[in-house]
Amino acid sequence: MSVSLFPGVGAGTLLESTLLAEDRSMRIGAIHRLDYNEAIVLTHDKWKFEAGGIPQYTFLLATARDIDGDSHDDDEVLLLRVDGTAPLAMESDLHAVREEALRAALSSNGDASPSVVLDVNLDPFTKNRVSFTGLRCRILGTFYETDVDGSKRLDFGADVDNFYATSTYRVLKPIGDGLSEIASYLKPSEKDVERVRIGAVRYSATRRRAKAAKQDDSAVTVNIHDFIGTKTGLLGMTRMGKSNTAKIIIARTFVVSERRRANGEGPIGQLIFDPQGEYANPNTQDGTEIAAIGDKHVRIFKFGADGTQPHVRPLGINFFDPDQVGAVQGLIADKLRSDGSAGYINDFAVTRFTDVQGDFGETTRAQRGRLILYASLIRAGFALPKYNAGTTRPFSVLVAMKEPLRDAVEQKNSDRKLFTPAGKTTFAVKGSDIRDVVDAIIELRNAGDAEAVKFCDDVRWTSTEPIYTGQTGQSGNVRGWRNLLDLKEFHNEATQADPAEEIYAELTQGRIVIVDLHVGAPPIVKTLSENITRRLLAKQTSVFTSGAVPPSIQVMLEEAHNLFSSDKYKDDGDVWVKLAKEAAKLNIGMTYATQEVSGVAHQVKANTANWVVAHLNNTKELQELAKFYDFGAFAPAILSSEDRGYVRLKTLSSPYIVPVQIDRYDAHLVNEARAAAGDPPLAPKN
Repeated sequence: MSVSLFPGVGAGTLLESTLLAEDRSMRIGAIHRLDYNEAIVLTHDKWKFEAGGIPQYTFLLATARDIDGDSHDDDEVLLLRVDGTAPLAMESDLHAVREEALRAALSSNGDASPSVVLDVNLDPFTKNRVSFTGLRCRILGTFYETDVDGSKRLDFGADVDNFYATSTYRVLKPIGDGLSEIASYLKPSEKDVERVRIGAVRYSATRRRAKAAKQDDSAVTVNIHDFIGTKTGLLGMTRMGKSNTAKIIIARTFVVSERRRANGEGPIGQLIFDPQGEYANPNTQDGTEIAAIGDKHVRIFKFGADGTQPHVRPLGINFFDPDQVGAVQGLIADKLRSDGSAGYINDFAVTRFTDVQGDFGETTRAQRGRLILYASLIRAGFALPKYNAGTTRPFSVLVAMKEPLRDAVEQKNSDRKLFTPAGKTTFAVKGSDIRDVVDAIIELRNAGDAEAVKFCDDVRWTSTEPIYTGQTGQSGNVRGWRNLLDLKEFHNEATQADPAEEIYAELTQGRIVIVDLHVGAPPIVKTLSENITRRLLAKQTSVFTSGAVPPSIQVMLEEAHNLFSSDKYKDDGDVWVKLAKEAAKLNIGMTYATQEVSGVAHQVKANTANWVVAHLNNTKELQELAKFYDFGAFAPAILSSEDRGYVRLKTLSSPYIVPVQIDRYDAHLVNEARAAAGDPPLAPKN
């Protein structure tokens, strides 16, 4: 009885049909040397040429499958990635043969020119021998078949559990759908799975051979649910396609949101901070904008909006609207901190300037606080609105004041009529008269007038008076109203409600909200962004602590190195740090973009689920990137390749990094999103 010394290896049909079929892979060589982490592949110039070339980072498959064998060993295929070249065992001997041939040509020819000596014809046998080369490959893992509920499934393990003699293996280059299967492989999980195309496999900046061999469009699909409720990092230099990738993710997420809505589930709101205006407006780089998805689904908040377009809302606050005074108070409190820790600042920050329905006393004191607050704004140069918010009545403020004090105030102003009855106990003061009234009250109080003393005896007045006068009894002169100068750009009479409240309401409805910040001074943009984010966190936290599940919201941030630096990450009170730390439990997904990988705190990167890495131009950033997964292997290409949209992609469900040319965000994607919402496609542009 004969005994075979070579094991037969099973012949799984799923591996054959998905990876090894003739139209899905091409043989390019064999294994020369193999261990658990690295393989040296033996190939030939002719085989490489016929396969359309083998660039660095090419995926290869190594299989010991023996379809004629009678063994039933589990079938498996090793996944390799070409990391470089490797010398073969006899390569030095072959170099010596070639060198000797060159020396002989030099000696036997009278013409010693390079074309004569170097182009000497080798005999066919020697020429073939020197055409073999070695490829150094990293072993990424093993594809194998598993049985799940009676059906076969392709599975992947990130290591090798057995290997055979090297002569047993065939090595193939996956192409077409076979390559797409590898590049789009998702680890089995309990997450929802919805595959969407994000681009095509791209191994190198030079694509001549790939295009000639029609191997340049093997689709890469991802699970869009990987990007929902997790952190995604878009890393790369400016103009390398980060915003284009973000638009694809946003549009695809919108489709999922609309499908959820149709199924009676909660939709997904998306908040985009847009410092360059590239999400709200069309641009030549990406061809179209997120706003093209439709007015019903996209809300744009921007400076200068007058409210005449329902989907374009004013970005700012009506500082003279009692209903928005909470937001005004928050912005002013932030600015006042430049005065240090004076007691009046803390008092101003925590007191209440809003009316309390059914509580006459609290409402009366709030009105008095707003009177001097508005006087402070006027002193800082804030333009008075023409009308009371939401009405056509000329702007005025209401205040409850007893007759003796009213008479005294008017006497201080040459008996000018300053108060108009507006109720049983309240009187209206025109905007143009506010400062005159406040100045008179302070003067009377300082002179010992009993009614004026009682009128001013409340924390709302005492904490606001230093802002108006620039003086405080505790520390003398303060900046006071001068702190408000930088806030004037926030003031917008057309704003009917606090934008932060309005934005959150839109997000809970599953809309895409774009905060267009490309017009506005940096301090204003910073303060407003923080105010919106702080309100978002407060709302989500309130829902979470009540025992309910907060609505799903995605946040898109640019210039993340300014928001999540290592120094800032130590400050738990910083709104962006709080967002990064608490986003997951509050059902907030976050996409952040930066060109400075090292500028983002390690904790943020360590909790990043999806990585999209484009060109980076210095080794410091590459060294930081190399700390995560095996991005270090791609460092030379990331440094040298400046092609827009050429990225290395690692998603939550993908077990390895895939080099990808990201698709362009275009009208097709816009129409896909519109179709999910039941809207007609955009009319084609002429």
